[in-house]
Amino acid sequence: MFERFFTPYHAGTAVVGERIAILAPHPDDEIFGCGASASKWQAQGKQVKSFVLTAGVVRNEFSDQSDAEQKRLAKALLRANESKAAAKVLGLPEPEFLNAQDGELWDNVMIASELAERLQAWQPTTIVAPSIWEMHRDHRATAEIAIRLAQTLPSVKRLCFYEIGVPLIANVIEDVTAFKSLKWQAMQCFLSQLASQHYAEQINGLNIYRTYTLGLDTQYAEAFYSVDVAELEPLLQEYAPTQTTLALKNAEQYTYLLQQRLVEQQEQVQQLETALQQMYSSRSWRITSPMRKLSSWLKRLSVQKK
Repeated sequence: MFERFFTPYHAGTAVVGERIAILAPHPDDEIFGCGASASKWQAQGKQVKSFVLTAGVVRNEFSDQSDAEQKRLAKALLRANESKAAAKVLGLPEPEFLNAQDGELWDNVMIASELAERLQAWQPTTIVAPSIWEMHRDHRATAEIAIRLAQTLPSVKRLCFYEIGVPLIANVIEDVTAFKSLKWQAMQCFLSQLASQHYAEQINGLNIYRTYTLGLDTQYAEAFYSVDVAELEPLLQEYAPTQTTLALKNAEQYTYLLQQRLVEQQEQVQQLETALQQMYSSRSWRITSPMRKLSSWLKRLSVQKK
């Protein structure tokens, strides 16, 4: 069938081997993106471990408050505890946290190096990460870190991308119907995030939609783009994620410069308006008002005579 070129019509298995490393940019991505599949793999006897790269806290968050550092630490602890609670619901080990700043994974050599050391010690056979087509900067950065690790760690045989913010053109769909209720319960652990967005409902809808081609018996599914490491280079040449990311970074920097110029010009306009208002309110301006009116009247009279 023509449609089979676009999406699988049968459920499959995204990972290979017995040690599955899941990379999450933030504390919750490992659950929203592939939590049900992770629980399924664990139940099958595989060893599954999540590595959460950021603490989910922006560097300047709470900067306008006197106890900013304490609040950032408290939020980081809260988000880590939410991930731990969700992992427990799904029967998964507690994640490992690398605690980078939210939004700062691009070109973060220290985090990439620390993660490489941990994975070198753990020897995963499959790395699971956000896809190279994600829109969030940390998601894309994590995907690129995963690509480099898959190319350099001898134990890794497959790289598997999951979806969160941008739906994938998937080549593997995992049937996780049996884990639907567990994933829903796990997503409810992220109260700090659900307070600002309906993430659980949105991901739930995505996972239901992913059953579209799988028949009536499949009620819940997670989608992946899974590629053997030996076939990774042609994929990278075709989609050029690094060049795309570089273009996005350049566009972001240019946009930032334009925004800075706009702010400066707005400040200049405000200063001129303030100076003009001060002039209008000054005593000398009021005293000379009759003279300006007389001058204006004489000019109009001169024009009329001509």
